[in-house]
Amino acid sequence: MNKILLLADGIFAKDFLRKIHSNKTFKESLSVVYYNDESVDLDLENEQISFYKFDPTSLVKLENLLKEEFHQAIIYMQEEADMLACYKNLRKLHPRLNIVIMDLWNSQIDDNFCEVINIYDTLSTRLTGCLDNMPSMAQFIGLGQGEIMEVKIPAGSSFAYRHISSISQKRFKIVMVYRNNEFILARPGLILMPNDSILIVGDPKVLQSVFTNVKTSLGRFPSPFGDNILCIIDMKKMSEFAIEKLIFASLLLYVRINSKKLYFKVINPTLTPMYYKLKALHKNSTEVIFDFESTNVKNIKPFVENTSIGLLVVEDYLFEKEKSFLFTLKIPVLKAGKGDFADLKSSVVLSSNFEDVEGIASIMLDLNKQIQLGLALYYYDLKLNKAEIFEYHQYFESLSKLHDEKLLLIEEKEHNPINKFSYKQNVLHFVPFNEKILGSNFNKILKTDLNTIYYKMSKNYQLFIPSL
Repeated sequence: MNKILLLADGIFAKDFLRKIHSNKTFKESLSVVYYNDESVDLDLENEQISFYKFDPTSLVKLENLLKEEFHQAIIYMQEEADMLACYKNLRKLHPRLNIVIMDLWNSQIDDNFCEVINIYDTLSTRLTGCLDNMPSMAQFIGLGQGEIMEVKIPAGSSFAYRHISSISQKRFKIVMVYRNNEFILARPGLILMPNDSILIVGDPKVLQSVFTNVKTSLGRFPSPFGDNILCIIDMKKMSEFAIEKLIFASLLLYVRINSKKLYFKVINPTLTPMYYKLKALHKNSTEVIFDFESTNVKNIKPFVENTSIGLLVVEDYLFEKEKSFLFTLKIPVLKAGKGDFADLKSSVVLSSNFEDVEGIASIMLDLNKQIQLGLALYYYDLKLNKAEIFEYHQYFESLSKLHDEKLLLIEEKEHNPINKFSYKQNVLHFVPFNEKILGSNFNKILKTDLNTIYYKMSKNYQLFIPSL
């Protein structure tokens, strides 16, 4: 049985001792040194807890007790001078003894074998964690660096009404859900509800990003991916008509959605009348950047990360050429269609796999509400039974009510719905941006998955959205 020494003084130390006594899992032997009768409750003495009354700041008296072998000492004093005297005495007697100090004075002790617990920091951190928009992180288990976090899901969160399996959990995991004062072990089919709290573990930097995503409310797109829009223009490869169409689409989106700033990144600039038109756009919250040196679109990655880009606007040819690179950016990409963005009449998502759609559904409804287009989900050739399809219907209905946005669910039993829209030019096509999109389109000719053959809708504007 390990032996622990407690040097106690004050009402807080008395309460601490009571908690130890009531903890049924405590199996160690505890020796309590006190000199003030009000600091202890002698009725707690038993075969595990013993009391010694003397002044712990006395080196001689403490030395007699420490002839026994203790593996840990706890200093819980109400006066700073007493705390420091006890610490110095213990360190003189045992240079490598593990010491824990309850600190009320912001003391600075440089000792690899001493842990100082600042009571004010602890209380402030606990209280901060109770605020809705602040993460609650585990302090006293693991490394205490924020690798364990609890996050409450607000009603307007993009995580609400989603299966856990639909959430892309890279470098973090959802391990537990707290609901109605009960805990539920996380499982793929569990649907997260508003006011649930999730326990997540992983890289502390990733968890901070997850916290932001969970707390992002409705009507905020392009958040949580970022705050700003970036339009890429290649003056060497794009016609004047294509450039003007892309400019107009970007400006219209900037006005309609909740973005803070619009950037135009111009590569291969040429001194034509279009150059001066672009230059004239540079004002207020619109910034035009002419890149005379770099012709490789891959060089935009640092710019995207440093300027909080949440939406990329590109021409069709650029998307097809660089889609593998664009996929690594993990932000939505709007690919221009043949017509004008202002002429869009409706928006659709085509699915033969509801799980893919579930990962982008909240973002899709959020954006659609801002740009005010009628939205329909066409599904075809699902490998699901009636009960599973009904469950997904319930999910999409709950999500559409949350967003106050109507979503039509239409089942195509005989004909692939992509044939219905492939000839149109006035539809916004939402596409889950996953690995199915990558690779040569030639190798996808015989595929039936509606996301894989997205290119058959290339005449339309297409928004590729990575799953959160």
